[in-house]
Amino acid sequence: MVNKIEHIGIIVKDLEASIAKWKALLGLELKEVEALDVEGVVNKVAFFPVGPTNIELVYTTAETGLAAEFLKERGESIHHIAFEVEDVEKVFNELRSRGVRFVWDKVINGSRGSRVAFFQPEELNGIYVELVQKH
Repeated sequence: MVNKIEHIGIIVKDLEASIAKWKALLGLELKEVEALDVEGVVNKVAFFPVGPTNIELVYTTAETGLAAEFLKERGESIHHIAFEVEDVEKVFNELRSRGVRFVWDKVINGSRGSRVAFFQPEELNGIYVELVQKH
């Protein structure tokens, strides 16, 4: 079902300062920054490749939405682990039929042309898990 860990998402308060720290402390190269509309809320995401996995920094100025609520409740921290799958619609429908609860009751557009679905954090030990199908 799962091919690999595609990325680890980290909520940040200051995107530019966070990018600078990840570059300076670990010598990572920034691959891309993208503005992403998630259900009407615009977030900025920055990706640092580390082998086959990416570190994704997530920044929002919104007062509501998944990232904003997480930042208010938990502060800067790891927000989610994203697993790459071949067919996100198929996996989503299979898991939903087994009673798995998702943040949105549908697959949505993600960064870099992907399609994604997020588990409710209660499904897997309080962690948001994202299923990602790359474009």
